[in-house]
Amino acid sequence: MEDAKYSILYVDDEHNNLKIFKNTFRREYNVFTAISAKEGINILKNKKINTILSDQRMPEMTGVDFLKYTLKTHPDINRILITGYTDFNVIKSAINEAKIYQYIQKPWRENDLSSTIKEALKIYELEKENKKLPENLKIANINFANTNIELIEAAKKISIEKTKAVESNRLKSVFLSNLSHEIRTPMNGIIGFANLLQTKNLSSEKNKKYTDIIIDSSEQLLKIIDDIIEISRFETNQIEFNIEKINISSFFNDIYFYYKAKTDDKNISFVFNNKISDDKSIFKTDEAKLTRITKNLLDNAIKFTDNGYVKITCKIINEVLIVEIIDTGIGISEKMQPKIFESFRQEDENHTRLYDGLGLGLAIVKENIKILGGKIQVVSKKGKGSIFRFKIPVKK
Repeated sequence: MEDAKYSILYVDDEHNNLKIFKNTFRREYNVFTAISAKEGINILKNKKINTILSDQRMPEMTGVDFLKYTLKTHPDINRILITGYTDFNVIKSAINEAKIYQYIQKPWRENDLSSTIKEALKIYELEKENKKLPENLKIANINFANTNIELIEAAKKISIEKTKAVESNRLKSVFLSNLSHEIRTPMNGIIGFANLLQTKNLSSEKNKKYTDIIIDSSEQLLKIIDDIIEISRFETNQIEFNIEKINISSFFNDIYFYYKAKTDDKNISFVFNNKISDDKSIFKTDEAKLTRITKNLLDNAIKFTDNGYVKITCKIINEVLIVEIIDTGIGISEKMQPKIFESFRQEDENHTRLYDGLGLGLAIVKENIKILGGKIQVVSKKGKGSIFRFKIPVKK
């Protein structure tokens, strides 16, 4: 391999991923990054690139489509697909149609990705030399490269078949395919910025910034894992009950103080209206499920409210707990209201980008309320806020 630096292009719609990649490899290569396939195409027109890496899930043009395009315009460049979710059809298309050299899953590890890039560049140099070799030697080298691709495809097939064996129904497969990208995004943030913390002479300002990102990513990842476990239990009917005596008035007081700090951070008001007297607040229910229901609804209310207030009201009538969570947030369109309790459902693509989350929170809320014998309803107007009201029978 030549001593001069090679030039590599990495395309990804996540700014943090681009920053981590550039900080990791800029000393060894001339690194060019693009936030979209369109920007990547412009770079290819103006720069001599030796290897291309692309994320799969991007707006406007997927990674496979982008790499297929580069196959036509720059057939001599080796292509690597980096993606956060496993889909055999995507892998098959990437190998057969985009002629990728390798397929890497997020979160990538520096050593693994570095080795893959180096091997891709070796193949790049070898293919350049092939043009000077006799035809039979060219064929041998091509067969070697094809064998390498076949081995990669076989390994991926084994991995996919193993995943399919574990998954027992179509919904679980769709769940893993659509959501693994969201799982690996915070993992990439944790790994990447943890590595950056090891930088020498790091200023205290950057130290705090990187640490905050790691903490936020960790909390995001923990929430995702909790949701995955919860959904998996519903799908496999592994429901656990723990009916116990609790003081519901104290329960909601604790909830209020827990979320007061979060609303203060967003500069919105948090109103608590407890209509349950202490002498009538001892009931039996599943506290863990009640906690999950209430916290998921409050998390949504606070997340989607930037101005105004969030309000929680609780009361008990005839051994039925009635809770209302009201916000002055972005609201939900009338068309979407019947669908928001479905798994993976969010208002629209823009909200997927503006607000984090996997679209599982309300599905988990509905299932837990159903298990406890209750019901939930929503009243909302786009741009005006929402009211979520649930009723759960409780026993004295």
